[in-house]
Amino acid sequence: MQNPSKIKHFKTKMGQFFTKKHSWLHKHIVDFIINSDKPILYDPFAGNGDLFDALSFLNKEIVGLDIDPTLGWKINDSLKEIPKIKDAIIITNPPYVAKNSATRKQLGLDKYFENSIYEDTYLIALEKMLEASDYVVAIVPESFIHSNFKQFNKLVSITIIEDNPFLDTENPVCVVCFDNKEKEYSQIKIYKNNKYINNLKKIFSFNLEYKKTQIIKFNSLNTWLALKCIDGTIPGSEIKFDLKENFDYDWQKNLKHSSRHFTLIELKNIDFTLEMKHKFIQECNNLVNLIRKQSDDILLSPFKGNNKEGKRRRRRITFALARAIIERVYEEQFKK
Repeated sequence: MQNPSKIKHFKTKMGQFFTKKHSWLHKHIVDFIINSDKPILYDPFAGNGDLFDALSFLNKEIVGLDIDPTLGWKINDSLKEIPKIKDAIIITNPPYVAKNSATRKQLGLDKYFENSIYEDTYLIALEKMLEASDYVVAIVPESFIHSNFKQFNKLVSITIIEDNPFLDTENPVCVVCFDNKEKEYSQIKIYKNNKYINNLKKIFSFNLEYKKTQIIKFNSLNTWLALKCIDGTIPGSEIKFDLKENFDYDWQKNLKHSSRHFTLIELKNIDFTLEMKHKFIQECNNLVNLIRKQSDDILLSPFKGNNKEGKRRRRRITFALARAIIERVYEEQFKK
């Protein structure tokens, strides 16, 4: 019998999460696999073979590889190279390990990052997949949408999966489908589960860019404006701006330079009356909610877990977007 502690250590090191549930497999993804017209399902990070099990109804030939010798597949380090197989579509759940996490935990993964522009193993894996096959279906972190991946224009679709397909992690994920053909972002479809939301160009058009017209400092105790940066799990605990005294939070004790859950925001050289502060907060929250509605939350970073009803993924607002919102509201409605 294999030592459970050793198995857990190996999974942590390699960023393995086994896909036990089939909640990722929506009709448009199945259609993409079928329409690729490839007779072979190829998983270079095969793990326990869960993806093959989910697709067994297609009655296709399967080929699996894995670096873990205990899993029974042909051994291959697919973060280094993925062998090409004629007439195969890659369908996989690659490992997710961020470079900073690998370094901090001394996981010994430096060899994968040293010649790559990417900061996470799944992005390195995607690059290797697109070198090996024209058709790729991969379950990756939803943060992929905000990544610096250089081959977005070869996507066919991105599907955000709100029902967690894993048993051993709450990492928010999406399914990306590639056909290796360059295209405009307006041709790339975005889904949430089985619902079409919009195209990628339209989603990105709702984003705001910070133009640096105002001096804005985060995690500064000497101010009045506060921001709850992460959705809670119960109704009424969503991301919002407010006066700092309206949050049940010990700012003096808990606020750090690195704080990302709650923050205090100092607006340099801006002097508001109390009435103006209330109006400013209201308009900032209105803009947050507008962006959330327009983009169906996709422009906000995913956060682990759903709300208590399980119907909506929790989200986090980045400081970059918060800056842009503050700047836009001030410039358009308060600047004299």
